[in-house]
Amino acid sequence: MSEKSIQQLYPRSEHDHALEGLYLNQRLHRRGQAGLPFVYTNFISSLDGRIGVGVAGRDTHQVPPAIANPRDWRLFQELGAQADLLITSARYFREYALGQAQDTLPVGAGQKFDDLRRWRLDQGLAPQPDIAIISASLDIPAAALAAYPNRRLHLLTGADADPGRVRALEQAGVETHYVGDGHQAEAGRAIDALAAAGYRSVYAIGGPHVLNTLLQAGRLDRLYLTFAGRILGGEDFSTFVYGSHLDPAPRLQLAQLHYDPLAPEGCGQLLGCYDLVR
Repeated sequence: MSEKSIQQLYPRSEHDHALEGLYLNQRLHRRGQAGLPFVYTNFISSLDGRIGVGVAGRDTHQVPPAIANPRDWRLFQELGAQADLLITSARYFREYALGQAQDTLPVGAGQKFDDLRRWRLDQGLAPQPDIAIISASLDIPAAALAAYPNRRLHLLTGADADPGRVRALEQAGVETHYVGDGHQAEAGRAIDALAAAGYRSVYAIGGPHVLNTLLQAGRLDRLYLTFAGRILGGEDFSTFVYGSHLDPAPRLQLAQLHYDPLAPEGCGQLLGCYDLVR
């Protein structure tokens, strides 16, 4: 399978690109500035909008095996490699504790991502991005946190968060930021708190609810969306944004569009990059 097969559809180009480096070359870690981080997110979806499907024996959805593929996963890791910090949810850590998480948080281990870890060091970044957990329930297993001993961990929650659970997480090394009224974190205040902590590139991988809160607050800068050429159907599924109605509807402008004919096998995938119009 040739790596140099990614076709650039927009802006139009006569040249194919290698898969490796396609997103890394965008230098997202240089787009943010002091006090104003560059916030981006990424999803892979079927043509009928499924990013997750129900699985017997578990309470949460998983990425559909029919669309998950190592070429898209490489690009996910390249986006992670450019982040100062990852925003995820408490759900990820619960899934990790149960052995149901897709993988450890990027940048992934193993030889195939050695180049990304070297790239971070060459760019003056920390060996791994720090992690912020956005949560109202604070149902976060301490054992799952222990898998990230060398990263700075932040909790983004509301002013009414359970004090006992907050103390337990702080004893596990988590820094607490009260960034909302009630139990919920508010995305605008959360990003402001992360900016005050010095972060300039923030990769939101917390799922559809986290994306909704970022869009409601107008704090997302870029959406990466892979459309795999498969239709899944079914009634138990997740789509890439979920939550309250977005009004006015955010406007997104296509910045780049590529076609990868090699994955998923037999159908290909479109790699879209969209910027939010302010």
